Amino acid sequence: MPWLLAGFALVYYALYANAGLNLGGEGGTAGVVAMRLMAGQRPIVDTFLGYNVLWFLPVAGLFELTGPNYLALRWYFFAICTASGLLTYFVVHGYTRNAWFSAIPAMLAILIPGMLFRNYMPFLGILNAFLLTSALVLPHRTDGRTLAWAAAAGLGLGLTFLFRIDLGMFCLAIFLGLCLLYPLGEITAGRVRIAFLSALAGLGMAFMAHVPFAMDANARGYGEAFLSQYTGWAHMLQGELLILIKKHAPASHAEPKAAAGAATHPPASAPRKQTSQAGKAWEDRGALARAGFADVWEKPSWSEKSLALSTYLPIAFSTSAILAGSFFLFRAIRRKDPDAKFRALYPLTVIGCSLTLFPQYFFFRPDTVHIAEMMVPFFAALATVAWACGRNSLAAPPGRAAWAGWTAAAACLLVAAIYVSHAFPKESSGSIAAKKKVSRGFRALNGVNVIVRDREAIWLPGLRDAILKHSSPGEYVLCLPYSPTINFMTDRPSPLHNLYVDNTVGEKTFHSYFLDLVAKSPPAVIVVNQRKINGTEISRFQNWAPLTYGWIWENYVFVGRYHDNEVFVRRDKCAGGIAPEYIGVSN
Repeated sequence: MPWLLAGFALVYYALYANAGLNLGGEGGTAGVVAMRLMAGQRPIVDTFLGYNVLWFLPVAGLFELTGPNYLALRWYFFAICTASGLLTYFVVHGYTRNAWFSAIPAMLAILIPGMLFRNYMPFLGILNAFLLTSALVLPHRTDGRTLAWAAAAGLGLGLTFLFRIDLGMFCLAIFLGLCLLYPLGEITAGRVRIAFLSALAGLGMAFMAHVPFAMDANARGYGEAFLSQYTGWAHMLQGELLILIKKHAPASHAEPKAAAGAATHPPASAPRKQTSQAGKAWEDRGALARAGFADVWEKPSWSEKSLALSTYLPIAFSTSAILAGSFFLFRAIRRKDPDAKFRALYPLTVIGCSLTLFPQYFFFRPDTVHIAEMMVPFFAALATVAWACGRNSLAAPPGRAAWAGWTAAAACLLVAAIYVSHAFPKESSGSIAAKKKVSRGFRALNGVNVIVRDREAIWLPGLRDAILKHSSPGEYVLCLPYSPTINFMTDRPSPLHNLYVDNTVGEKTFHSYFLDLVAKSPPAVIVVNQRKINGTEISRFQNWAPLTYGWIWENYVFVGRYHDNEVFVRRDKCAGGIAPEYIGVSN
């Protein structure tokens, strides 16, 4: 079955491996940061990572073999998607021992793998579910095998930390909890000793996984910055919680005065009226809004209804499953029943590993992209719970207990079906929906050779050519607020330390940073994208950064708008007058 699943994944991903090009996607970030690392820049110090070093170092290694290549990058992440699907199979099979049933959630994980270029997230969730259940939940014939799996789980923890520290912290808590639960129900000196040695082996391997990266960081002069990611994690989390509290606190309806210097003076030929909307309440300046549960009955389309359901149903399911599973777990411990303990603890562990991805989608980016990342390991959680409920119903005599089990199993199926109906038709879930309506080829530098939609093929070549015409290799191209794929496809570096900017940074703070940036590293070209990056009108760049936008109009030459992308060129790069070009304009 694993070979069949791997073959299916290869064929499926090959069908849309070259479909689409997201200028504001993380593929551009992965490519640009990897190229910076290849050029000798130090992680964290010279270039902002946002994640930990392993998020980008494998990509740099790939580019050492292939050269910077967009299609090679896509296939690298498709390989990770395939690994996630196979791990989903192994996790479910470890509990059910049924190959065909285990293939169902694995197929779903392959079909909807999460947004490409972020597939580390679901992979880390399901990897830890596999290693932790194998180490401290599944029974082993010898203590040596238990310790070996505990060491493997520790290595997985170390790698998780090296990708994302927050996920590492959550999975570490699950690992330590499993070590404490390991001897319960069968407390003997031997099992307590194995639990203690398993904890030591796991923590030791997690530490050892960091040694080569810490040594490299010290040798290259960013050891302190590397360590500060760990020591400062609690402080960072506190800051994020304060932002959330402020975001959801009752807001004053008094509107601040509009900032001076707002850009209201583009040429009359510009197709969109440029206005400042700086005078907005604070909550409108926040990050992406979460769908309300009332959307289930208030929104007209199934896409909006199913987004709300997919946002909240995993919470209801997880709460119910954890409460019920905990009851059966502690009953099994009290009765000293190892088989019942295994049947309860296994699904709980898989649910816990899935929920390590819950905070990032529910609190920070509540959209299809981030829900899809959690749902890959959550498919395994749904499958194990459904199997447990079905098994208990079959074993129980006809009556309320049997009906309750079948109802719970049906609820698992319903949660999965609603999510699949929402996510599979959307490109943002990483599915083959990326191939919808793509028919025309587009080429650029660094191996960008893709098929795009007809409407994108109208303006993408113009955007590419405008940048290449007015900049030379090595000259900076500044893309605001976030379009790193433009830098990658034109092979032009960005002067930004952190490639991501949006309206949450604050206008005055960003404008001061921007002026300092262009003074030190004057870009040959500035590209301003006017999309609603956080889904609100204030999140358009012209509205939240009017001071910066006005400065660009006054000091650079506007040469064209390509869909939502406005291209400005430094005056010394312009030969004579330039008639602005408007292609694929979006009003």
